[in-house]
Amino acid sequence: MENKKHSITAEARSRTLITGVEKVIDSSPAEINMTTTDGPLSVRGEGLHIKAFSAESGELTFEGRVDKMEYRSGKKNILGRIFK
Repeated sequence: MENKKHSITAEARSRTLITGVEKVIDSSPAEINMTTTDGPLSVRGEGLHIKAFSAESGELTFEGRVDKMEYRSGKKNILGRIFK
């Protein structure tokens, strides 16, 4: 995949477009986890539903109420390293 720019555009916390998405890892009505060109991203909320995803363009569109977006470093915490 060529280097795509990563951006997030939210409309009234109910419809969101994310660009630079490389892979959707998993999704549920409460959480969507993905890999972006800027690293792993977790979106949490209610009623989350993926409307469209194109790996070719790197665009992901979803609906639902977003409560939190968090980039993860990919590093495990101390307990994660001990109990691997």
